[in-house]
This record gives sequence, structure tokens and C-alpha cells, in this order.
Amino acid sequence: MRNLLIGLTTVFAWVPSTLLVLLACFALIGALGSIFDLPITFSLKWILTSLFGIAGYIALTSVSWGLKLNLRTRLVFLILGLISLVFTYWSGVKFDGEIFTLVSGWFGIYLFLCPALFLFIHIVLHLLWLRKAI
Repeated sequence: MRNLLIGLTTVFAWVPSTLLVLLACFALIGALGSIFDLPITFSLKWILTSLFGIAGYIALTSVSWGLKLNLRTRLVFLILGLISLVFTYWSGVKFDGEIFTLVSGWFGIYLFLCPALFLFIHIVLHLLWLRKAI
């Protein structure tokens, strides 16, 4: 069962997150480059969102490919990744294409909903494992 979950996580969460982490890196560079040109809150919001997304990608890499992370560190990174994903999706819906346009349809579901679902599943599993460890 564990191997099936890891395989599904790799296909449905890690693969789309690879594309999202590239976008997060570009957003981070853009936000850092425009920190003095745009309102500071806007830049800081996207800097944090990008860093949280990169942390989430590290956590998914740890789950999918066995990158060694402490259980608590991985849990924190999973939570940060979910926060980043939800904020990015919310920003795309709220501003309706003013900042960026989210892809609709199956690709949008694969890109956003699948990683969010698997991040949530792994957060719950990590909370259960931590509870058993205590």
C-alpha cells in the first residue's frame, strides 16, 4: 500500500509540482528584482509564496524519491507547500487573470488539485505518524 501511495504521489503530485517549482523560481526572481518597484507587500507576498512552494517541492521530493528529511521538517514543508498552492490558486481565481491566468480543464486539475490532494493526504499521514511516535 505504501509503494502504491508513493507511486501515485510521484505521478500526480511530484510531476506537476516540478513545473510549478520552475514557475516559483521565476516568480521569486521577479519578486526580488521588483522589490523596490512594486508595493513592498506585493513583492513580499510572492517571495514567501515562492519560498513556500519550493519547500513543498522539497517535501514531495522527499516523499517520492527518498530524500532524507526529518519527519517534522517534512511535515512543515508539506504544510508550507499546501499554503503556497492554495494561495496561488486563490490569487488566480480572485484576480480573474489580472495577474496571471490559471489553466482550466483537466490540465488545471492536474496542475493544482492533484498536488493539493496529495499534499493534504501526506500531511494527515505525517500527523498520524507523529502522534504514534509520541
